[in-house]
Amino acid sequence: MAEYPIVGLALGSGGARGLAHAGVLAALEEAGIRPDRVAGTSMGAIVGGLYAQDPDPARVWRRLQAYVDDEEFASYWAPFVPRSENHDREHLGRIAGIFDFMQRKMIAVKTVTRPWQQDEDKLRGPLATMFGPGSFADLKIPFAAVALDLVSGERVVFREGALVDGVYASSAIPGVFPPLRRGPQVICDGGGPYRCPVEAVRDLGAELVVAVDIPAFEDTHFSTGLDMILRSNTIARQRLNEYVVATADFVIRPEVTDYHWADFANGSVARDRGYEAGKAAVPALQELLRERRSFGHRVRRTLAAALRLG
Repeated sequence: MAEYPIVGLALGSGGARGLAHAGVLAALEEAGIRPDRVAGTSMGAIVGGLYAQDPDPARVWRRLQAYVDDEEFASYWAPFVPRSENHDREHLGRIAGIFDFMQRKMIAVKTVTRPWQQDEDKLRGPLATMFGPGSFADLKIPFAAVALDLVSGERVVFREGALVDGVYASSAIPGVFPPLRRGPQVICDGGGPYRCPVEAVRDLGAELVVAVDIPAFEDTHFSTGLDMILRSNTIARQRLNEYVVATADFVIRPEVTDYHWADFANGSVARDRGYEAGKAAVPALQELLRERRSFGHRVRRTLAAALRLG
């Protein structure tokens, strides 16, 4: 039986910036803090699923790094990253600027004329290789992957069945990858309304929830009306996420806002930023754990439970 309190880790979405989760896990492991429950959304589901399968942060990172460093995998995402994210603006030549504009224009056209831009196998293939044929029942730590049903608007939480199905659904970005269809449900990345899965990890039995919140990418360069619509949507999701994350017991926010969500070329840097944030958070988290494990807190908790029942 896990020591009280049962610690749950809620790993938020964030694309390539979500690789910071691997660094946070490493910092917590160094401090002897090991989560008893894990839930993840999008990249949080990928990292969280790998950790639940094999609770060793170093091995989790090695499995992720095989794709982060793979040129073919990175090429799937490169069109989404403005060249100005990878080059100093003052060194952008006229041709490079035109290329950047046309690339973004092409993505905008594809988005409004096609249901998705990449084949399912571009995401499912790497996930199947990473996770293998295992199921949720095979995991060493209870885990939930959070997604969204576009039909009902409801949260979809995967806790059983093929692990790769749940992780794929949670990370299938709308308009980029095909959704997972299950009966009447059309299931995709839950990072819109369910960016940081605090509620899902509490449902797994967590008594103290540590949320790893990946800040949203701040893209304030508007070339098209679609850019403005997307920015407006991002702001709305940020505001909702603030309310959700406030319900966690402890929050870690890696500083990765200067990287694009599709910039896997900087995946190792994001991981390092996560490690730094986790390391900085450890003393306060250890203090919270000591307080929650104290005799006084246990007495107050028992009395509160008795009053509720009475």
